Amino acid sequence: MDVFEEIVRNNLAEYHRRMFIFETPYIEQIPQYLNKYNEIRSNNYTVLISGKEDLGEERWAKSIISSFNEKIKYKYISFKELEQILGTTWDFLIMDLRKDLRPNDIGRLIEVVRGGGLIFILAPNRENWMNMVTPFHIDMISSPYTIHDVEPIFQRHFVESLTKSRGIFFVGKDSIEGEDVRLPPYERKKPEIPSGVTFDETVYNRALSQDQVEVIYAIDRLSRIDRGAVVVTADRGRGKSAAVGLGVAGYIHKVVKPNKPRAKVIVTAPEPVNTREVFNFISKIFRELGIKHTKKKENGEIVEINSVLGQIRYVSPSNALKGRADLVVVDESSGIPTHLLEHIIERFDKVIFSSTLHGYEGAGRGFQVRFLPLVREVYKDKLIEIHMSEPIRYAPYDPIEKWLFETLFLDSDPYQFNEKDLAKVKPSRVRYVKVDLSNWLFNKKHLLKEFIGIYIYAHYRNRPNDIMILCDAPHHFARCLMYKNHIVNSLHLAYEGNLIERDVVKTLAGEPPSGHLIPTVLIRYYPVLLDIAKLRGIRIVRIATHPDLMNRGLGSRALRYLENEAKSIKLDWLGASFGATEELLRFWGKNGYFPLYLSPVRNPVSGEFSTIVVKPLTNRARELFHKARVEFKKMFMETLLESHFNLEPKLAYQLLSMDKWTINYSPRLSISQKERLKMYIYGGMAFGGAYDAIREVVKTHFMRSPDKRVHLPRKMEYILVMRVLQARPWERVANYFDMDINEVVNRTREVIGKLRLTYISGEGR
Repeated sequence: MDVFEEIVRNNLAEYHRRMFIFETPYIEQIPQYLNKYNEIRSNNYTVLISGKEDLGEERWAKSIISSFNEKIKYKYISFKELEQILGTTWDFLIMDLRKDLRPNDIGRLIEVVRGGGLIFILAPNRENWMNMVTPFHIDMISSPYTIHDVEPIFQRHFVESLTKSRGIFFVGKDSIEGEDVRLPPYERKKPEIPSGVTFDETVYNRALSQDQVEVIYAIDRLSRIDRGAVVVTADRGRGKSAAVGLGVAGYIHKVVKPNKPRAKVIVTAPEPVNTREVFNFISKIFRELGIKHTKKKENGEIVEINSVLGQIRYVSPSNALKGRADLVVVDESSGIPTHLLEHIIERFDKVIFSSTLHGYEGAGRGFQVRFLPLVREVYKDKLIEIHMSEPIRYAPYDPIEKWLFETLFLDSDPYQFNEKDLAKVKPSRVRYVKVDLSNWLFNKKHLLKEFIGIYIYAHYRNRPNDIMILCDAPHHFARCLMYKNHIVNSLHLAYEGNLIERDVVKTLAGEPPSGHLIPTVLIRYYPVLLDIAKLRGIRIVRIATHPDLMNRGLGSRALRYLENEAKSIKLDWLGASFGATEELLRFWGKNGYFPLYLSPVRNPVSGEFSTIVVKPLTNRARELFHKARVEFKKMFMETLLESHFNLEPKLAYQLLSMDKWTINYSPRLSISQKERLKMYIYGGMAFGGAYDAIREVVKTHFMRSPDKRVHLPRKMEYILVMRVLQARPWERVANYFDMDINEVVNRTREVIGKLRLTYISGEGR
């Protein structure tokens, strides 16, 4: 116990954290270590306890809780409820990893422990733990693979990292094994408030670090100008959201005066839980300033604060553009698609963007690469950038943060090529590599960091679980392109298809098995084409190019290599699923892929509809996917009247025009419809009177592949989509294309006449 006491006292002085692993034979010693900790802390601490199941099913947790005296504040939470602890802080964490291990859970739990705190982990015997197949592994498995196909290499990596990291100790019968970190005692400097502030000092006095003061002061300065932006970036645990909340409270308190309109603030983020600390700190400052306010909650999260000063309301990113606001706060900006962020800066005068660069949330740093340059160009000297580096929950150089970032690859970045090498990289100079993940994980971690870093900069919303799935799921694998032994393009891939009959039946019943995204979606939408389920293919889960090497053809070259590999092992198709944008559809279309599915609802974060694109590699796949393509176009033109009514017309045009075969089609019109169509064209009938016939002719145009269509100006094809297929009003169509309404009406009539001459047999000769 002397060693334990020395570690604890040093830990408290350094304001760092330490971790103790209790393997199965030694778990019974936990109460005596807790008793010793009680003596040191005099019962003045809080405890978070977490395990896989609810408390009623975890006897070990109830046993530990029964040893606490009434002065100790504690909470038990199961792994499935961990969102509840975001934004909370604890002195002591006890978690049970004997049943399961999921990197997302590890990240969330470790990061709520404050400096001076301890982490106790209940674990299996080390050797068994390294080779244990967990419930997470079982969740990963898809047929025809079984539990026997799992190789838990990430699990081994995780356990090995614990044995090799300083500040982490394994508790034996009469020993503590591990190397400690020795640093001088830590004393946080009191932040200094700048001169010339205009916010109430109550706001500034709430800041715990100089970084937080700088964020508040940036928002203070934003309040003094008509248009501008603040960008806050930080690693996890730097108090970013809290500082933004303090600044927003100060902003509203300052700008709203008697007899002036109430302020309206929009707060958006990928999920409401991301904004928890922003709202919490706004509420705290309001209370301290004596501002009466009410809070509205949804699913336990504050989504709105109302006061005499104004309204602060959470809205999803895709809905943020629909409102009016004096100030917009975009938290976890890197988790929101760039095009939505661009629309936000176009629409609103004052915006605060905040983004996590490294952390368990895994938010992408594409924000830095793609969006920040635009913000700088738009706002110029009206932009204030703040980077927060000082941790809030614990002192700098915390050994547990170092372990967590390294183990879960949270600090991954692409390789930094020099200017000379950047100029030389081109598709003909790269090589295609089949990644040996086990070798990379244990011997070449720098390459795995480069691989993952490329995804992060590519704006993928990555989470720690993803790397364990890539490493341990039997049907997931990796490929890459390399230049001079460094990665320039990353591919995360998964085998899909060849479904067994039971999985087909479950899919049609609305319970598709995991791991077969593309075939299960396709057979549900095209049940007459069930043979698609028997085809074997590869889903491209992620593909991304080094951020300094974009638009050089590297992504296309990677797909070509992958196609050759897939053909060599006689696979039937390649495919991908993603949020449909014009840019992405152009990329996939250029490489021979075409869409067979568009989700009926938009993603609430990105505002995008998800699409599935495929490329057949065999004659059987071509035959089936050709039929599915025709069915997709028929279905899609009907859904443009309903679920896809507000889809951008250019995007709809793209989806209808990515045909890789010649498709011919003739209109189905009755004699009466033909006559009414003729009357419309010659001015004898209104658009509405012949709409059914007009729609059939326009559907004929888009059912055909582009090589069989009447050649029209692209703008007029967009107008046909919007006015005829989506049935949007003339006024809206004219406004959308910035045209005179009469011009739209007349040109549409002319175009329909041209289509009639070509598509209706016998007419116009």
